[in-house]
Amino acid sequence: MKKFLVAIGAIAMLTACGGGDEEAPVDETPADEAPADEATSYDADSARATYEASCIGCHGGNLEGGGGPALIGTGLSASEIEDIIHNGVGTMPAQNVEDDEASNLAEWLAAQ
Repeated sequence: MKKFLVAIGAIAMLTACGGGDEEAPVDETPADEAPADEATSYDADSARATYEASCIGCHGGNLEGGGGPALIGTGLSASEIEDIIHNGVGTMPAQNVEDDEASNLAEWLAAQ
């Protein structure tokens, strides 16, 4: 019985952050219409792809949260977000995301 419960627990943990089938939000503001003080320093399409591959299962298709917290309006800086991506926080484990992808994703999330 104990082995069965351990197996069920392991399965639950492995599927908790599994991929979702929701789409990430679309940034519909053209880059040439962004105010000068809010010029983007990230590639939104690439950030969305990284988010869909690594984050959507826990943070939802629209950054609204689910198994993990919502990622909209966190007040965190891009460098704080990047640190969380690389090192984890609370129950969120560190993510296996390349440095340049993590930096781009963090900039995108900070702008949400």
